[in-house]
Amino acid sequence: MIFSSFEFVVFFAVVILVRCCLPNFGAEKWFLLLASYVFYMSWSVPCGFLILGTSLVDYGVGVGLGRIENPRQRKLLLVVSIVANLGVLAYFKYTNFLLANMHWGLTSLGFHAPQWSYNILLPAGISFFTFQSMTYTIETYRGKIKPCHNLRDFLLFVAFFPQLLAGPINRAVDLLPQFAQRVRATLLDWETGLTQFALGVVKKAVISDQIAPHVDLIFATPGNYDGLTLLQAAMGYAVQIYCDFSGYSDMAIGCARMMGFRFMENFQMPYSSVNITEFWRRWHISLSSWFRDYLYIPLGGSRKGPTRTYVNLMLTMFLCGLWHGASWTFVFWGGMHGAALAIHRAWKIRDPLASLKENLWLKAVWDVGSRLLTLGIVLIGWVFFRARSWQDAWTYLGRMLSLTTAGTRLWSPYIIAAVIAVVAVHLFIRKDRNWSEEIPARPVFVRAGAYLALTLLIVFLGVTEGAPFIYFQF
Repeated sequence: MIFSSFEFVVFFAVVILVRCCLPNFGAEKWFLLLASYVFYMSWSVPCGFLILGTSLVDYGVGVGLGRIENPRQRKLLLVVSIVANLGVLAYFKYTNFLLANMHWGLTSLGFHAPQWSYNILLPAGISFFTFQSMTYTIETYRGKIKPCHNLRDFLLFVAFFPQLLAGPINRAVDLLPQFAQRVRATLLDWETGLTQFALGVVKKAVISDQIAPHVDLIFATPGNYDGLTLLQAAMGYAVQIYCDFSGYSDMAIGCARMMGFRFMENFQMPYSSVNITEFWRRWHISLSSWFRDYLYIPLGGSRKGPTRTYVNLMLTMFLCGLWHGASWTFVFWGGMHGAALAIHRAWKIRDPLASLKENLWLKAVWDVGSRLLTLGIVLIGWVFFRARSWQDAWTYLGRMLSLTTAGTRLWSPYIIAAVIAVVAVHLFIRKDRNWSEEIPARPVFVRAGAYLALTLLIVFLGVTEGAPFIYFQF
């Protein structure tokens, strides 16, 4: 049951109708909790008990942190939460990756070792709900939020269905208080939420799902295509993953808004970024800020000198890459971005061309060049992120960067149209604008035209049998 499916529309309508008929807030929260678990168990019933188990552990840790004042015991409780969450994540997501690398290491040393592999079901959204649950125990340990003593509210915080499978990763300090008193969506909330949901459907069904088969075809056998075709597919994948994931986030935020709840924004036109640091402030904001606040800063951030700062950046991004998938291509992707962030920070400290930027023409050229450099780094990174194997990634990159003419030339009008549309939006629309907030504030005829355009796009160009969201695998 994905957001852009008819089944979800029916499910969401039933949730809204039943919720309106319930007599009090307590019954409403029990119903939302039940609906959230039904939504998750539509993917896998056993995995519903997994999320329940990890939630119970973190709830107990939070209660303990509220009662215990001894620093050592409090730290021990926090360790219990972190080990429980990361242990579950490691087992389901990284067991076979670790076994494969152990086998490779032993055979490289000349030992004969069997190659173990287990058929482990990866629970949908496990990386998201474990990270969200850990925000509660970490913030409770730090004293930034009071322990939650209502088990129902805490279970709902972790499993609330709009953000359960692929975020945004909402902080406990932001979302838990919203379950303290009954909320009702206003007419403005409904219009804003519905607008954001529709924008998300356009991104997902009209753009991402339309170009996905063409991108998949080219990435499946990169050795069969020429350099321009591979460049086209790399740009297509950049558009696909952006529209797929930001589309999911828009739909999640829109669903919550139509129920009166507020989620943090997760994307702000990242491809318009002027440098790689800005890109990570605009791409998957809830995750990048999570790694910043709960890993990079505790490691020392930028407080212990330049060398330590670069090490912290690299380590944070290595782990960010590993978070995305159990593969060395993901680790390399993270390390590549970490190196780019470190180089950009070093450049900012010295900035040998600062005086030249006072010239308006040179500043304009520099601005264009820095944007193209940022996009180039991101594009190369997406090749490793998308490739099926390490060998495929290097084959793809080598043929693309050399613009080889050997191989099949394949032009996809879907990819080209999608790339032009997304590039145009990023070039000509101010990057901090939020259309879902702006459209409802416009005059009636402007709003009617916008809603008609969105409806026509979805009806005539939307894919009816869309693929699952890319980030469900993470």
